[in-house]
Amino acid sequence: MTTDPYHMRRPDLAEARAAIEKLYGPGADERWQKLLVKAGLSGRETDPDAVRRIAEAMQATDPVTALSGRSLLIRVNTYEYLLAASEIIADAG
Repeated sequence: MTTDPYHMRRPDLAEARAAIEKLYGPGADERWQKLLVKAGLSGRETDPDAVRRIAEAMQATDPVTALSGRSLLIRVNTYEYLLAASEIIADAG
C-alpha cells in the first residue's frame, strides 16, 4: 500500500516485466531485453516516464504484447488522473 488516498501504487517497470514473464514464460528474458532496447531503457529506471516508454515499446510489437502495453498505459493514466483529482480535492478542502 502507499500513502495516496486511493491506496494504489504507480505502475512501474517491475509490473511491466511481470506481465511479459506471465505472457511468455521461458522466452520472457529475451523479449524483455528487446523491449528495453526499443524503449531506450536499462531496466533500472524508477522515474514515471520509464513505464510510459516501455508501454509504448510494448504497443509497437506483436498484438499480444501490444495489448498488455495498452493495459499498462491505461493503468498509468488512471493512476495519474486519480492522483491529480486527489490533489485538487485536498487543495479545495
